[in-house]
Amino acid sequence: MRRQVTWVDPEPPVRHAFSLCRVVEAGTVDEWYDLLGVIRVAVDRRAPDKLRDRLRPWALATLRAGGYGFGRYVADYSTLDEEDEPDKAISHEHINWSGTGVLVPAELSS
Repeated sequence: MRRQVTWVDPEPPVRHAFSLCRVVEAGTVDEWYDLLGVIRVAVDRRAPDKLRDRLRPWALATLRAGGYGFGRYVADYSTLDEEDEPDKAISHEHINWSGTGVLVPAELSS
């Protein structure tokens, strides 16, 4: 009698991505997020934290290249769900954008 071997599919690998959202009606009770784009990123298993360090530079380059206007934006480093939508957040960056650069709060004088 021959033995049958049943193959079990391994769990699918976790996929990671950077995403960028514009914060609409920022600071109000009606605040919501408009997803502008998602890009898959490969994780170096030996140094997974490197992606956190690359999130802000990626977001700023995307804002500059895309010609995005004045507003508040959020960039996320997250896993992806089955529909390639951002799922579990790993890290995020809040960016106040002037249309050409990052807005920084003015220092208060004493």
